[in-house]
Amino acid sequence: MERFSAPQQPVYVFQLPIRLWHWVTVAAIAVLVPTGYIIGKPWHSLDGDPTFLFYMGYTRLVHFSAGFTLAVCLVWRALYMFIGNEISRQIFFPPIWRGAWWRDLVADIRWYLFLDRCPRIYMGHNPLAQLGMWSSVALIILMILTGFGMYVTSSDTSVLQPFRLVLDFAYLTGGNSLDLHSWHRLGMLLLMGFIVIHLYMVIREEIMGPTTLVSAMFSGYRLVRADAERCEEDRREEERASC
Repeated sequence: MERFSAPQQPVYVFQLPIRLWHWVTVAAIAVLVPTGYIIGKPWHSLDGDPTFLFYMGYTRLVHFSAGFTLAVCLVWRALYMFIGNEISRQIFFPPIWRGAWWRDLVADIRWYLFLDRCPRIYMGHNPLAQLGMWSSVALIILMILTGFGMYVTSSDTSVLQPFRLVLDFAYLTGGNSLDLHSWHRLGMLLLMGFIVIHLYMVIREEIMGPTTLVSAMFSGYRLVRADAERCEEDRREEERASC
């Protein structure tokens, strides 16, 4: 399923568990970012007894619930790569040892920067998407570790006690629990940066690219557009001319 299918022939690429993980993760992050920001910088404009308002308590409850959901979904996604199709493994193991992968990565970057007219065609993730999704998974792991590392300081839940190692690591490196807050907030900012870039890439691919993408995350089927083959031939002609 590398590249590429016949034009106008839908190919089932993103399996249902992958699509569910994607959209549940999107929803969880959409909740985590604003609630996490409020926890870090609480609003001071509410009047009334905190006991009855319980504003921050509800905010923390929603944040922690979304955090647990994100962690469970990531574990499920990591397990599913062993039973899913080839596409389900691409974001975890980018083939960085292949020279062709790096050449395609440069070509993808050039297309997204409007330096090339025709992109390469993939039915799965292109190299830039593989690298980006791998980075997002790494950021989510950082958020989970630092988040649970802070949470465990006020929780005696036995299943979470291994996350005390995260706090121990902070002390081992000369810091303290406040460092976990800083790393957690930095991870949030980096994740927001990834979201902006990710939205640009998928929307541009859906509108200007040779294949569908946004719609594929709903239906699972990816479609090569009718004019993609001609664009691919033009791209190869340009490559041969430049050699």
